[in-house]
Amino acid sequence: MRLFVAVGVRLDIAGQLSEWQQQLARIPAQVRWVPPEQYHLTVKFIGEIGEARLAEIRNRLDQAAAETPAFALSISGLSRLEVRGQVRIIMAEVVSADQRLNRLHRRIDQEFAGLGIPLDTRPLRPHLTLGRVRSNHSLNKLLRRLEHYAAGRIAPLGPWPVGEVSLMQSMPSAQGVVYRGRHHAALQPLD
Repeated sequence: MRLFVAVGVRLDIAGQLSEWQQQLARIPAQVRWVPPEQYHLTVKFIGEIGEARLAEIRNRLDQAAAETPAFALSISGLSRLEVRGQVRIIMAEVVSADQRLNRLHRRIDQEFAGLGIPLDTRPLRPHLTLGRVRSNHSLNKLLRRLEHYAAGRIAPLGPWPVGEVSLMQSMPSAQGVVYRGRHHAALQPLD
């Protein structure tokens, strides 16, 4: 099974992002837009893992989460993510003002390294994927429109409290990828 660790998005935040996404989708660029019910922030990609290792992964995730205080996230604006110089992702930029998201990422990375899961070599760039670019057709027009939603041009969304992380399974289907929650790990409550 293909697994990753993620943080969910509060419904009202997802609703606002969906409205912006619908505005962008009016431009005839070739983008596969993510359904709002699938918005999430990936904290750690795990990859293919056998069912027999699931209990150990859940235990390690519980440990990392229990050592990380709850925190808040907000959306600063919309942007793009480039891969090898080409725009591949239309995204919402996520901000963790107190850096607890980064702390959580490091703790999960450390816990999972003991299971043979590779450490992340790149720093975490917190974002929610709104769309995946399929070609450069009409992309410049979309990117110009995207600038209207950039950080500093819009009011930030949130913050919303994060009290847990989820172990998610990614499953391909005829309609696209389907996500299934496999475990939820509680963060350390705030005093």
